[in-house]
Amino acid sequence: MAWRGDLCVVGGSCTGVFAAVRAARLGLSVALIEQHAILGGSATAAQVNEWHSIRDARQCEQIIGGLTMEVVERLRARGALAEVNPVHRVQFRFNSAELALELDALVRENRIRLFLCARLASAVREGNRIHAAIIEDKSGRRAVAARVFIDASGDGDLLRRAGFDAWKSPALQPVNMQALVAGFAALNARYPNNNFWSDIGHLAQARGFPSANAIPWICNYPGPQDLNSVFGPRLNGVDASDADQLTDAIIEGRRLQRAYTDMAREVYPDAPLHIVALPHALGVRETWHAGCLHRLTGTELLGGAEFPDTIGYGTYPVDIHSAEGTVLRYLDGREEVVKPGGEKVWQRWCEEGENFAPYYQIPYRCLVPRDAANLLVAGRLIDADREAFGAVRVMVSCNQMGEAAGSAAAIAVRGDLEVAAVDPVDLRAALIAGGSIFSATLIRPQVEALRGSVQRRPGSGPSPEGPR
Repeated sequence: MAWRGDLCVVGGSCTGVFAAVRAARLGLSVALIEQHAILGGSATAAQVNEWHSIRDARQCEQIIGGLTMEVVERLRARGALAEVNPVHRVQFRFNSAELALELDALVRENRIRLFLCARLASAVREGNRIHAAIIEDKSGRRAVAARVFIDASGDGDLLRRAGFDAWKSPALQPVNMQALVAGFAALNARYPNNNFWSDIGHLAQARGFPSANAIPWICNYPGPQDLNSVFGPRLNGVDASDADQLTDAIIEGRRLQRAYTDMAREVYPDAPLHIVALPHALGVRETWHAGCLHRLTGTELLGGAEFPDTIGYGTYPVDIHSAEGTVLRYLDGREEVVKPGGEKVWQRWCEEGENFAPYYQIPYRCLVPRDAANLLVAGRLIDADREAFGAVRVMVSCNQMGEAAGSAAAIAVRGDLEVAAVDPVDLRAALIAGGSIFSATLIRPQVEALRGSVQRRPGSGPSPEGPR
């Protein structure tokens, strides 16, 4: 037995860290299990250094707050954040290494018991309850016992090993391999009118690269000069929850990053481009989904459906990748089709002039696995159909799911409740007290009355070892 306490979170992405921090601030003893040596998931281990818009579709009202904005301000204070203006999907780019350090600090400040380089091996389940997560780490096979569990692993490691319902789309979204590359500023200075990615992309297509349907793109990397994050070509048909496919995709992704850099030197012979860092993980969009009390649909999302148990908002478009290209459907009715060569076609998925929702909503029920008394999911494990998932899978949405799951776990522990019995009014009150934003038109008046009853108490949880 390595630890025993109130809450165990599996997966140390921002989703998992935010779940752990919310619960700790509400007084729970919390353990956090992460398979890598670094916290942050896709944002750090995979070097996907972008967070999308925190405002409504009209860019008029802020709709996302909480720990997302707390971390944004911490990064801003360190000069590790760039804000994109005007906002077209992306609003923030950050230094992934600095983000990892801020997540370390959050875990320390809130006295969370951390297990790094630890993989979930099994689970102890009796009836509809999980009693312990079994991990394998440098110390061997150990148990982490808790009253409530949150699976933020992305692949449903705890959910599936405990035998709860999970499903997988027959057409998974592709994976990416990123890289940090130096030399773009010098290249652009030498070739000020270059159409760099178009030239490289067409060369890749001509040579029949398997991922030529997706030209890599670059974004700035706040902090060091002349260093960019290169979002590598998409690899289609990969199930990253399968060990052998994962291995093959990692090797292929790294090979393609080098190949594209070599092709750049071929097109621009004196291009001073050098790969200086490769990520610890693939950028994975989708594997398993939990079978939950509700499956969010694309019709609900694009129609701006209101839910009595809303725990978060978003505006990122329905974004579906395939070998034929990418289709993005925006809330305002526009549809952007990106073809394999990078060409873009704009059309509409609904009639011009129709009213559109300023944001969509994420219901709590999509995080509650069926028949589970003390297990919640968060992040890309959300129960959502192909269309809805294409929108809610991005990190600013997953961050909110983590905060909601952590807050719900605290309510369940304090009230000795099953997770499905958590009152959404109480849950939103806890979220608001922690800095989350909810539209006043969608919240029952009781929330404001409850707001003062839920205290935000950084670092007030029990000792990291849990109750004696």
